[in-house]
Amino acid sequence: MKALILGGAGIQGSAVAYDMVKKGVSEVVIASRGKDALDATASWIKSEKLKTMRIDVSDKDRLVEVIEDGGFDFVVSAVPWRVSIPPLEASLEAGVDFLDFGLYQNLAFDEKIAEFDEKAKDAGVTVVPSCGVAPGLTNMLAGCGASRLDEAERAVIMVGGIPENPQPPLGYKTVWSLEGVWTEYIGKCRIIRDSGMTEVDAASDLEYIDFPEVGRLQAFYTDGIGTLLHSYREPYMKGVSEVYEKTLRWPGHIEKIYALRECSLLDTEPIEVKGVEVSPREFLTTLLNPMLKLGEDERDMTVLRVEVSGRKGGRAAKHSFHMVDYRDMEAGVLSMARTTGYTGSIVAQMVHGGKVKEKGIVFPEKLGADEGIFKQILEEYSKRNINVIEEK
Repeated sequence: MKALILGGAGIQGSAVAYDMVKKGVSEVVIASRGKDALDATASWIKSEKLKTMRIDVSDKDRLVEVIEDGGFDFVVSAVPWRVSIPPLEASLEAGVDFLDFGLYQNLAFDEKIAEFDEKAKDAGVTVVPSCGVAPGLTNMLAGCGASRLDEAERAVIMVGGIPENPQPPLGYKTVWSLEGVWTEYIGKCRIIRDSGMTEVDAASDLEYIDFPEVGRLQAFYTDGIGTLLHSYREPYMKGVSEVYEKTLRWPGHIEKIYALRECSLLDTEPIEVKGVEVSPREFLTTLLNPMLKLGEDERDMTVLRVEVSGRKGGRAAKHSFHMVDYRDMEAGVLSMARTTGYTGSIVAQMVHGGKVKEKGIVFPEKLGADEGIFKQILEEYSKRNINVIEEK
């Protein structure tokens, strides 16, 4: 297997590369614009199997050339959602299997799923979209839970990346972009309710969850059910009529965000301050970025719970799963990077190895609904010390 990882110098992409190199992929090429980031990733992974390439991932025609000339067997896209379509289109044109982390955020993908599915089938390739930890693993667990019921009614996803030890000023530390964090707290979230898609306010419907091994956490709506927006009507989801995601944070965090929001500090429209135009959110991001960065000696955690309820044999039934994962301090891999990047690596290798045979667009929840495939995925997680527990 020769794999091309677009955005491979970022936190997610570098975790994919690290896992692939460790798990026997013969050649891995990480590609992005920044030379310094590429060099840093190569220096960290330290493998003869790893090569680097500078490329503009928004240039579809150039990507096609690179994929075809390089003889790649698989493309993993860890690029920002705003430029997620060109890598998909290039892989389809080159006839190479493809996996991505962020397509669910791109409305252009939502609008053209049927077209992309047809192109993938015509090209004889498998496309697995939005397959990280959330959406991704969470969707697989929803599909697994639904498949075990005669009729599914509700799928609830609770997931969050949090610091092991909450610290002031927000009880939160960042591992991704702070700008991306703000988007979880504003605007609308898409959920499934009464067998149809609807929108609710972001960060609304606050509740508290007692989480195994962790303690009490806050939960509120965020826009993260991914491809379940499309697949909830599929037979393997067993007629589920309600699906939503809530993000998990330490208690007290969201109240501070509400205060920032009510003070208009998350607004993007510039205001004039002593004759200078300033965006409140840009100012806040610049101010808080250094304060909120997770330290080299600190651990982040990924916590998730997925519960699917419905009926089995004429009786009420449910299937629940949870996971708690921590930063790998020895390898230097953040938990959010592990659970996202390793998911992509595992599924990509299974597709290439012929364990996932379906062509076209294959949603993660469909992988979860296949007991044989999902059992193998869980076994691969376990080999990486990522343990998903089914609650009894």
